[in-house]
Amino acid sequence: MTAEIRPGVHRPDWSTVTRPAAREALLARHRSRIGLAERWNHALEPAQDRVWRAVLELFARSGRPPQLHEIREETGLSTENLRTLVAELEAHDLLGSDPSADVVLYAYPFTGDRTEHRVQLRGRQFHAVCVDALGVAAMFGTDVVIESSCRVSGGGIEIGTAQGGKSLSYARPVDAVVWYDLAYSGCAAVSCCRSMAFFCSVAELQQWVSAQNPQPTGYRLTLYEALEVGRALFEPVLAMATVSGG
Repeated sequence: MTAEIRPGVHRPDWSTVTRPAAREALLARHRSRIGLAERWNHALEPAQDRVWRAVLELFARSGRPPQLHEIREETGLSTENLRTLVAELEAHDLLGSDPSADVVLYAYPFTGDRTEHRVQLRGRQFHAVCVDALGVAAMFGTDVVIESSCRVSGGGIEIGTAQGGKSLSYARPVDAVVWYDLAYSGCAAVSCCRSMAFFCSVAELQQWVSAQNPQPTGYRLTLYEALEVGRALFEPVLAMATVSGG
């Protein structure tokens, strides 16, 4: 599954996926989230794309959820148009807003909620909805530090990226792994994102999975495999459209 989100830019970007487990997880993600695939397969209109990019840039710049008046100043669009466009982006499961649509509460991978996943980007700290935190660096083309905690032991986990998010510079502990959950209902923020998590070791991940009822469906990924999934999904998000020569 891939969608052309703007001319010449495809999401996911399969060229970043070299590890078999990462590829299998992305393929399974598509098969298990038919509703999401249908939403993504419809290309955004230019105004929708403009607002989506503006929301993410504002999140990164301010370190908090952007308000409608800030998006209006960034895009030059009217408040009435913005309310419509934000609702359309929410229907695509690209972001979520409050009932009045005056504040964007989350725009993957950022959220205004306090979660266990924190990202240090450009001198600011953000909360991420889930392990999508691993895609932030590649999306903005700059390295980040991710802090999270093990769902079982509560032990701290810290990950640094390198090469503008294309690789990892370090991980503490070195054996940390990711659970990539495939559940999907309504929107990712209230379904799979709540189950995606970091663990200090394979043993702790297996302990957590065994304790779940019903048993979750998903993939155990190394940090390198999870980084490839994050890159494939988020590196294209802010990429500029390409124009072919004639």
